[in-house]
Amino acid sequence: MTEEVKPKSKLPLIIAAGVITLALAGGGGWWYVQQQKAVAVENAAVQALPATALVKKPVFLPLKKFVMSVKGDDRLHYLMLELSIMSYNEDQLKVLEDYMPVIRNAVITLVSGKDYESLSAQGVIPVLQSELKDYLGKVMNEMNSSNGIDRILITKMVIQ
Repeated sequence: MTEEVKPKSKLPLIIAAGVITLALAGGGGWWYVQQQKAVAVENAAVQALPATALVKKPVFLPLKKFVMSVKGDDRLHYLMLELSIMSYNEDQLKVLEDYMPVIRNAVITLVSGKDYESLSAQGVIPVLQSELKDYLGKVMNEMNSSNGIDRILITKMVIQ
């Protein structure tokens, strides 16, 4: 009557340990993928911002009272114009201050070449701002090899 004691099989314990290991590895992999998706969404949101929103606030250089004559069909007209140069680089704006006579001359040269009809037309301000930005940028590149002009804002324009 001696019973033989059979050794307990360790197979169920090994299987359970394998299942737990696989579950932990799968859960960890899922968590890693979710984190990478969150990082990708955050990076996309940062890249969607305009470049100007990622830099410091703009600084302005006002250009006061340009008064010039403008040719019309039957008589001479007068234009009074005030501008501001906007830049995100304060050092460049200080350089522009040193070239103020050149900048004022460039504005007068560009605008005085226009006639009364084109300056009094509907929607002329955005077009004129763009032309001034391009022309002043070109002049400053020739004079100083950099311009620092991010935008031209017409702050006052009266033509009569």
